[in-house]
Amino acid sequence: MNKQNDSVEKSIKTNNQLRKKLTDENREYYEQLLVYIRSAGLFYDDYEIENLLLQILQDIISAQEDGQSAEGFFGKSPQLAADELIHNLGKSSRKEILKLVGLVFGISSFFELLSALTSSDRGINLLVLIKLLVPHTLLTIHLSNTFAILVIAIMLIGSLILVFIRSKKDGRMWWPFLPFIWILGLIGIASRLPMTESWMSSSDGKITAAVLTGFGFILFWGLTYLYLREKKE
Repeated sequence: MNKQNDSVEKSIKTNNQLRKKLTDENREYYEQLLVYIRSAGLFYDDYEIENLLLQILQDIISAQEDGQSAEGFFGKSPQLAADELIHNLGKSSRKEILKLVGLVFGISSFFELLSALTSSDRGINLLVLIKLLVPHTLLTIHLSNTFAILVIAIMLIGSLILVFIRSKKDGRMWWPFLPFIWILGLIGIASRLPMTESWMSSSDGKITAAVLTGFGFILFWGLTYLYLREKKE
């Protein structure tokens, strides 16, 4: 598994280096194709996807040396070319489907924990996502304000680092999550700081928190829309 992961990283680095050989027009076409394939390839093995992308890049470089553009070589838009190439990969593997399910579960768990930490009077139900038939009081823990702030800070910094790392492979696909995550985290910190805890518990504080959360949702959907529109152009 480690050897395969190393091969994936090596393919990505080689891809980034070879991409510099492309003309501006061909680079723009290929990078759109790359984003489409990586986004649609969530159900497929990373090794298979990166090898495909590297092969496509080498083909485009060869065509470029013969005086042919990337669009002329494929004869279609990046999205149509990506759909056809992904279709040729065949059926998705069970392993990759499970990986995607795990990703969804991880994201849900992250937001559940962060949401619980935004309220100083709300405990964390350890098995809330598993839905076991056990009294909630037996599974709920309450963190001290200091420790909860530390956990929130770690989650915020961790989300920033993770999105930055994933952006090397997935582009800006994960960036829309950051504003909403940070708004929730800052609300949680403010609700536990001695100088703002009382105000955050007041009606004005709760209204402000609700407005900021709504603003976070709007930012998320707005940035997601811009990202998807940019992919289609």
